[in-house]
Amino acid sequence: MKKQTRDVNIPSNIDFKDLAKLVAARMVFGLFLISAVIIFVVSELVNIQMLNYENTVKEMTENHLKAAVQTLAKLVSAEELDLFHTEEDTEKPEYQEIRERLKIFGNEYDVLFAYYWRDYGDGIMQYIIDNDPDPETQVGPGDFEDIEEEAAFSALAGMVGVTELGDYTLEWEDLLTAYAPVFDKDGNVYCVAGVDIEDEFIFTQRQDARRMKLLQLIAIPLAIVLAVLNMVLYRRKTKQIEAAHVKLQYFNNNLRRAFSTYLSDDVVEEIVSDPTRLKLGGIKRHMTVLFTDVKDFSRIAEALAPEQLVDLLNYYLSTMSDVILEQKGTIDKYQGDAIVSFFGAPLELSDHALRACVSAIIMKRLETEVNNYVAEHKLSSTPLLTRIGINSGDMVVGNMGTQKKMNYTIIANAVNLAARLEGLNKQYGTWILASEATVSETAGRLLTRQLDRVRVVGINEPVRIYEILEIKSEASPEMIEMVDRYHKALDIFRTHEWAKAEAAFSHVLKIAPNDGPSLLFLNRCRRFKETPPLPNWDGVFNFKEK
Repeated sequence: MKKQTRDVNIPSNIDFKDLAKLVAARMVFGLFLISAVIIFVVSELVNIQMLNYENTVKEMTENHLKAAVQTLAKLVSAEELDLFHTEEDTEKPEYQEIRERLKIFGNEYDVLFAYYWRDYGDGIMQYIIDNDPDPETQVGPGDFEDIEEEAAFSALAGMVGVTELGDYTLEWEDLLTAYAPVFDKDGNVYCVAGVDIEDEFIFTQRQDARRMKLLQLIAIPLAIVLAVLNMVLYRRKTKQIEAAHVKLQYFNNNLRRAFSTYLSDDVVEEIVSDPTRLKLGGIKRHMTVLFTDVKDFSRIAEALAPEQLVDLLNYYLSTMSDVILEQKGTIDKYQGDAIVSFFGAPLELSDHALRACVSAIIMKRLETEVNNYVAEHKLSSTPLLTRIGINSGDMVVGNMGTQKKMNYTIIANAVNLAARLEGLNKQYGTWILASEATVSETAGRLLTRQLDRVRVVGINEPVRIYEILEIKSEASPEMIEMVDRYHKALDIFRTHEWAKAEAAFSHVLKIAPNDGPSLLFLNRCRRFKETPPLPNWDGVFNFKEK
């Protein structure tokens, strides 16, 4: 019998090799796709970072332009610019002086061109002056140009305008521009200030970002290389933006350091956020000045070792200065134990007089705490008692001195009067004396009492003075009653009925036995009973000592 067999197909070696190639190809293709997806995701993340970076550059550039042009808008007044309307006006010495100011401004703010122009009508601008040092390219009253940019129209409408930073090409002559209105004394837009800076930085980074988008379309096998290039380029640009940020931070830190020693933190932050609110040089402003001095400090200092004296002064001045700063006052200077401060600059305060008086009241309240500390730490065997003088009026305030050494300070006859009032406390047995000008601006929120009309050293005009006692809403009933009886006695004194006035002041002293002003007027009554003043006496008391 013939044995039957079944045919079985067995793959040859060539079939196995083809299968291995197929599997390997699919694996490579799969890995290739996975790599492509990963690289695509990484590239997109880098692209997002570049967009964020581009927006950051635009924002910082726009802030720099705004800060520069707002400062320029206040650098030269409308009245000064109104002197120049024709080419002949450029020969005036005032024109050259303003051009020098613009050159200095350009260097300080890293601005290529700084200039002013006015609306000439019919959509045409007339240039007034610029900081260009090249006579061939500088512009003036003889140069005109069409008004086309939206930012320029914004400035004419009274707003700060910055040209769109995202639409620059090489045809823009590598310039970025901002405009700000210059107002006249009536609040109308007289002309427009403009600044130009080079746009190389922002234009280059935009071109780099576009190149990276194109590179991402190249074959996937090169994606890894592109990703690395993207990261390197992004890192380089990040360093540039970090360097710009460091420069800005350095400027802000220096500004903070310059003012933090004599301005409150919130005032410093307002100045840092808007440096244009600071004006170099002196400006006239209605403000209030406050002088302090410690009673018999020379005798206290003589009894202390130098190290103890330094510790005592540091503690006392820090405590009292904090009160002034909390009320948004400015520390002008320290003169030994004395503090000179003012309220209403560099930032204007409508309630500067009230803030100064409240500062004085809080200082006197703190004396118990201060002297407990002084006694506990054996800094002085004698209590520290502060005399204070306050006056309000027109003063000149600003950075004064030389270019190398400046001091933010105040100058005026009103300042001298505050110093004299501080010294007058010794005569009246008081602690806080203020002028009528100051008290009249406190809106009746303080408990005060009239004293005299006085004439002090160096000031011929008589001044009515008041003692500041307490915030009215926080005064005790006993203090209010004492002040009421004192004023009734003072009214009698002014009628020259010396015996009745003597009895009235004696009654006040039964409530407050150590009341300095009542003791002073009581002695005057007794003296005037014996030797009355001359019939033509105007009621003014003259003090010839400081």
